[in-house]
Amino acid sequence: MLICGASPLSAQETTQEEAIRRLNARMAELQAQIAEIQAELAAIHPEQLAQPGSIVSTQPPAPEKLTSQQQEEAIGEATRHHQTFAQDEEDAPRLYNAPMDPTYPGFFLLPGTHTLLRIDGSARADLIYDPRTPTMGDGFIPSSIPIASTSDHSNVNGSIRGSRFMADFRIPYGESASARTFIQYDFFGPNGTTAPRLRHFYAQLNNILVGQTFTNFMDPDAFGDELDNQGVNAAVSVRLPQARYSFGLGGGASASIALEDPDSSIDFSIAGAPVTPTTSAPDLTLHLRNEWENGHLQLASTFRDLGVEFPDGRRESTFGWGVNATGGIEVLGRNSIVLGLAYGHGIARYVGDTAGAGLDAAPESQTDLSLKALPLTAAYGSYQHYWNQNMRSSVTLGHVKVQNTSFQLPDTYHKSTYSGINLIWNPIGSLDVGAEFVYGWVEEKSGASADAPRFRITARYNFVKHRPAEERAP
Repeated sequence: MLICGASPLSAQETTQEEAIRRLNARMAELQAQIAEIQAELAAIHPEQLAQPGSIVSTQPPAPEKLTSQQQEEAIGEATRHHQTFAQDEEDAPRLYNAPMDPTYPGFFLLPGTHTLLRIDGSARADLIYDPRTPTMGDGFIPSSIPIASTSDHSNVNGSIRGSRFMADFRIPYGESASARTFIQYDFFGPNGTTAPRLRHFYAQLNNILVGQTFTNFMDPDAFGDELDNQGVNAAVSVRLPQARYSFGLGGGASASIALEDPDSSIDFSIAGAPVTPTTSAPDLTLHLRNEWENGHLQLASTFRDLGVEFPDGRRESTFGWGVNATGGIEVLGRNSIVLGLAYGHGIARYVGDTAGAGLDAAPESQTDLSLKALPLTAAYGSYQHYWNQNMRSSVTLGHVKVQNTSFQLPDTYHKSTYSGINLIWNPIGSLDVGAEFVYGWVEEKSGASADAPRFRITARYNFVKHRPAEERAP
């Protein structure tokens, strides 16, 4: 008789099943502990709790939580909607470091920190055709149109110098404060090379800013939508080292005060010997601004000490001042109008067509060498029209005039005009293409004048798409 019993194989299977049950029980205990730890982390720092399998959250938290009053003071809806090809409004410092887009497209949370970072920029190519004036550079500057031209040949020029690269860091502090560090380069290197050139490098903690960025005397939200790298001749547009403090006033109003690099633009000679510009104090700039749903207004002023040292060692100085009224308003949906009017004595270094031309100040006459801050008037306007979600056009006009002294030479710049029209198309994603025609005219003190047209075709690819087309629909 055979006696049947449990086989060795059945006993082995029973032992393995028991081991699996014990491991599953341990895994369940560990999962419960992990869930408990995740819940505790979420209660302390919900923004730092990564999703399973992810490195950082796909929707990083806002680094600041602005109150409704702060949001109203910082950026109105029309300002947020306004779009230009230059994208200067994206780079400009803002009250309370308010973002142009509160969803922070392209930002990611640096692991183990509270810092948000966006690496951004654009690759750009320009094809420029000058029918009559081959000596002009990438930017169309009417003051540089040669009057005594020795050549009437056309010229085609290609450029990538308008390409940019930037990094934007944002860090929260407390409930409603934040810090922003912004750095940006383009490729307009010295002497027309494609070497990197620093455009912006500033840090702003809440409303205290130090570094290089747009002067407090200008309004980047009131620029026209132009392909030309220089833009309209009459806009106040310059980037300067500065220290700035801004503050809200309530009801959509805000103010800002800054001390800025003076860098006087003065260039004349006495008996063939050039004078040396001097500065004994920084430029003081102020602005008042009001934002509302359909637009904004800004009134800015600057106060300057302008000085020179003559070849014989004698020094002269004079007081410079200026006001700059700018604004923008939405009309007929998302279409918009922007305007600017600047007037002052000794403000040529701020204006696009006269910057660097040595026209801040000059002597009264050959017999009276007392320094005079030169009066300057600059005005422009631009209308932007959306044909559809992906296509828009702008028409821009500008005029600049300097009141010359009898001391200045006959070939000294006196006035200029600028006009431009374009078509800009966003065919897909971050790719923008456009065509533009601009025409400029310049006149010297003697009355001699010249004009020049220019055609431009531009293509640009942004690394980060800032605003979906549906949000820009008219």
